[in-house]
Amino acid sequence: MSKVRTQELMKLDFYEILEIPIDAEEKQIKKSYRKKALKCHPDKNPDNKSAAEEFDQLKKILEILLDPGARSAYDKVLKGRKAAALRAKAASTKTQKLRSELEERERRAQEQPRISEEEKLRRELKRLEEEGERIIQEELERLNTEVEQELHKSTSKATAEPEQNGYKVKVKWISTDNWPGYTEEEIHQLFYKWGEINAMVIRQKSKKGTAMIDYKTKQGADMAVQFEKGQIGKPVEVSHVSEKPPAESASKNKEPEPKARGHDFESVAAMNRRREEERKRLIEEILKSEQL
Repeated sequence: MSKVRTQELMKLDFYEILEIPIDAEEKQIKKSYRKKALKCHPDKNPDNKSAAEEFDQLKKILEILLDPGARSAYDKVLKGRKAAALRAKAASTKTQKLRSELEERERRAQEQPRISEEEKLRRELKRLEEEGERIIQEELERLNTEVEQELHKSTSKATAEPEQNGYKVKVKWISTDNWPGYTEEEIHQLFYKWGEINAMVIRQKSKKGTAMIDYKTKQGADMAVQFEKGQIGKPVEVSHVSEKPPAESASKNKEPEPKARGHDFESVAAMNRRREEERKRLIEEILKSEQL
């Protein structure tokens, strides 16, 4: 975190932003953070350019307040700043001279401790940055789960697709002279965050690229279609695959679940065979949809 960014962050009242008292416990801090973060989550505010900045600011606030050392240093700075503001407000113009003398004495007495506390806060912030976002990873995962649940509620009224259709999405992009198109690894990095992927295939013909992704859950496919836009400057078009595979083909691809025999190797082999057959079926669907 840069020095300028740290100074700007130190001017904020974290407790006022989260709408909690200064002696709030960790449980109350997390609860208020989730409530605020849900409102300004970038995925829920795609048209709000400042949503990402507000969301990042909340993350930094949570990092500081959940770390005992950083919070203690911040609280001392905040209390000192508020005490100075109250003294200035209560001062009277009739006692200007006396106030100046008192403030001068206080400044001399508090200047060194105040600088020391600010230095401690800067060191704590630097330490937090070096350690990364490990202490808030659990909160981010819980937040993503809540967003997914909200999206699921909004789509639960729609008619569910038959299970045999799967939860497939099609991804399209156009390559350029300076960019050959997405690789399978890049497509996987973009889409695995929305849900568990059963199988995935990718094709690049001339400048037109296509990928077919089979999600394990409908929520994963819905979130990918709604939110995924691709990398910056490399847009993608994501849509559901509505075409039904032939009934005969679907029944042919379906295998009875192997009975538990106490042999893990047999279960893994059966699962690998099913995945390979699923990939072949996805390739056939891509070839058919693209009319290659």
